[in-house]
Formats: sequence, structure tokens, C-alpha cells
Amino acid sequence: MKKEGFLSRFGKPRSGGRAKSGFPFRKAAIWIVAVAAGLVILLTAAAHTIVSSRLLRSWVNTDPEELLLEYDSASAWIPGVVRLRGLRMRGSDSNVQWAFRFDEARVSFSFFDLARKRFHATRVRGSGLTYRLRLKVDPKDASPAHLAAIPAIEGFADPPLAAPEEKEKKRSEALAKEHDPWRIHIANISSDISELWIDIYRYRGKARLYGGFFLYPRHQAHVFPASVQFLGGDLTLGKDTMAVGAEGRADCTIEPFDPRKVHGDEVWPSISGEFGLRGRLPSLRFVNYFLRHSRQPRLSGGAGTLRTNMKIERGIGRGAINFSAAGVEARYADATLAGRAAGRMTLARWEFERGLFDLSGSRLELRDISSQGAGPDSPAWWGTFDLTSASLRSRPSGLLAARFAAHCRDARPLYTLFETGLPGWARGLLKLEGVTATGRVALGKDLVDLKSLEAKGGAFHILGEFRRKGESKRGAFLIETGLLAVGVEIRDTGSKVKLLKPREWFREETGAAGAAAD
Repeated sequence: MKKEGFLSRFGKPRSGGRAKSGFPFRKAAIWIVAVAAGLVILLTAAAHTIVSSRLLRSWVNTDPEELLLEYDSASAWIPGVVRLRGLRMRGSDSNVQWAFRFDEARVSFSFFDLARKRFHATRVRGSGLTYRLRLKVDPKDASPAHLAAIPAIEGFADPPLAAPEEKEKKRSEALAKEHDPWRIHIANISSDISELWIDIYRYRGKARLYGGFFLYPRHQAHVFPASVQFLGGDLTLGKDTMAVGAEGRADCTIEPFDPRKVHGDEVWPSISGEFGLRGRLPSLRFVNYFLRHSRQPRLSGGAGTLRTNMKIERGIGRGAINFSAAGVEARYADATLAGRAAGRMTLARWEFERGLFDLSGSRLELRDISSQGAGPDSPAWWGTFDLTSASLRSRPSGLLAARFAAHCRDARPLYTLFETGLPGWARGLLKLEGVTATGRVALGKDLVDLKSLEAKGGAFHILGEFRRKGESKRGAFLIETGLLAVGVEIRDTGSKVKLLKPREWFREETGAAGAAAD
């Protein structure tokens, strides 16, 4: 008996009926398509309902201080894609406060991850991005100049003071018991930027961002490889502009860290990246922010160029800042120096966590310097200053300690630069042509400490030390030419000339025989 094949069994028409070839398959396929379409419609409708109502926001915003999601409107009629207008998100931990906004955003996301309290955006295409981040400040370090330079973030109190570590720990533990926060995983972001404000530095202009991040509040933070292309904008520090038409690129990665264990500057060993920027320099006025702990000098003017590049590996930076500027003015208590300046600040090593800079190899060149008030009485003065070794501690109040070598047209401005207040008659002795000088200097809050100064030029030789701390000052200088010598003593009450045994007086005053060798 011949066996009937599959088709012969199901493909033959029943007697008296029409053929129904492949009917079970067609029917099953129709049911599968219908069920799939129904599921897609159901999920799409559910997704649209979740994002267009306040449901998603109510899920995420369990602790608005820690994480807050808001937007003006949203729709999700395309499966797995949500369109948002006025998308806003902000957050904070024990170290930072941050916020961003998109004018418009198209987000591809995983619907099923929502059931696991995870918002996973696999692709974000946005426009009109603004981003602000500020570090929380230790109350004892909250200077008015710093607080005036950091961004305001809507919803957070000003200033952003850091809570005591023990208090923050207790708060974090209490929140951990109350609820498990949402995980936010944003990948593959691409957007133009209208504003980027990182603590005291603000960029406004054309720029573009690529990257992503993962945030599990109170547990983990991670920034994936991200980059910003600066396409022409203004870089400011507080109210002062650092660069106009700035162009360049910044790349950054922050390895995963636990904000419960990592506080403040301890996050820096998790950060690596590169930064390069160039632009027109409108003024050196912004440098006054870094001189805020000292009384003098105060800078203004100085149009020119600015170029910087830096590489950071696990919180250790290396690079340089180059500038040139004309029309610079430096105002001191009793004089104003004006002229051209150019320089290279070498960052041989920048330890971000400790706030320690190695500036060895830096150079400052001054040209066409003139003075108003006390100081050099000739125009076109020039000088070159090299920091053969230098370290700067930015905390708690900033202290620069350096060994320097100088080559100058003459020595007349030196007493102005170090505020020694030499009497008028001694200024003539400082008219040394082709002066070379070496010494050690420490500059800090209300502190100028000059030691081991030795200057030579023409027939003159000058040794000196000077210290000013607050309103108190003390100094001793020895000016020699051949067999002749004169000492100059500086005290709070004024200056005195020492004509009797000036060399012996100088050795006693500086506290060491043979001070010249030191």
C-alpha cells in the first residue's frame, strides 16, 4: 500500500468540497502575526502611557534630592522610541550636584528593563543640550570668589556645602533602607551643546557631545568614554572671559566608583582623559581668581592668544598652558606695571586629588614694561623669569614655592615685584645693565618670602632676603660695588641705610655667615 505523503494527506480536497491548500499553516501564521501586532500595539500604548503620564516620573523621583527626572512632553508611538521636549534631569551625591537639559531628544530604550527599575537608553539623539556640574564645597574653604564662579542649579540650595562625612553616611544608610533607587544607563549619546559649565569653568557656543554614563544612586557612578568637540565659543571663569572663539576637544572616562566610599577629590584617581583648547585671549583678568588669597598684584588688560593641552591618567595631569598678551597691567600698592607678557606654564605633574602642581620648567617673558608711580623710571624694560623648580599647593589657601633664574635689562623693577620699598636714593644703584638673578621665593595668602636673592650686573652685586606676612615685613639687602658696600634694612616702620660694617650686619641679619653662597 502506497503511503500518503504529507501533502497528499492534507493537500487533497474532501469529496464535494474546495481545496484548502496549507490552511493550518496560513491560519497559524495569521494568528501569530495578529498576536505579535497586538503585543506591539499593547506595549507601544503602555510605553506611551508610561512616558506621557506622570507614571515614569513617579517611579524615578522617589528622592528628588538624589535624582529627579522631568520633561515638558513625551510620546512613544514608535516601538522602543520615545520623543521628549524639555527633558531635564538632575542629581547629587556626597561630592557633586549636576543637572542637564535637552530642548529635544529622541531616545531608543529597553521597555522590559523598566520592570527591573532600570531606564536603559541604547541610543540618544538630542539638541540644545545644557549641562551644569558643581563640586560641593567644604564650608571652611567657601570663598566668595569661588562661590560667585560656580553655576546655580535649579532645585538645589546655594551655596552647595558638603555635609560632614558622618552625617552623609547616616543619610545614605537611611535612604538605602527606605528604597532601592532606579538605575540610569544612558549609552550612545550624540547632541549639540549650547552650554557646558563644569564648576568654575563655563563654555557657551558651538560644541558637540558624544558618550554615555551609568548611575546607580548611592551605589555606583560610571562615565563611559565621552568626548566634547568645541567648535567656537567663549570660555569664562566667573564673570571674566578666558578665551573667545575657543576651539578644541576634551575626552574623558570615569571608571566605576562607589560614592559612599569615595568623597570629594578622592574621585580623581578614577578619571582619565585629554584636553586641548586654543582661542583668543581678551584679558588676563581671570588670573586674579588664582591670586585671590594674596593682596597683590591685580591684573587687567592683555589681549592675545591662549593655547592649552593636557593629558590625565588616573588623576595625574601633565601638559602646558601657553599665552601671549599685549597691554597687560599689574597693579601693586604703590605702582602699576604695564607692557607685553608671554609665557608657558608647564604642568610637569598635577596631582588633582592633593591639589599639588609641579610647575618646574615654566617661563614668563615681559617686554616693553613701563611703570606709573614707584618703580622703574624707564620704558621698554624687559625681563625673562624661569622657574627651575616650582611647586604649588592649591589647598588650603594656595602656596607657591619656587627657585627662579632671571635675566633682565636692569634691576629697577625687582623691589616693586617683591614690594621691598627701597628708598629713592637706592634706586639709582639698581640701574644695572644686563642683570642676572637667582633666588628662592614663596608666595601664599598674605605672604611674600624671598630668600637667597643674588643679582649681578655691571659693577654691582646685590644680595637680599625679604619677608612680608600680613602687615608685617622684614628685609635685608646688601649692595656691593668693588670695595664699597651698603646695607638696606626694611622694617614695618620703613627703611634704613646701614653704612657701618654692612657685610657683617647683613650676615647677622640673614642668620647665616656666607649668605651669598646660600
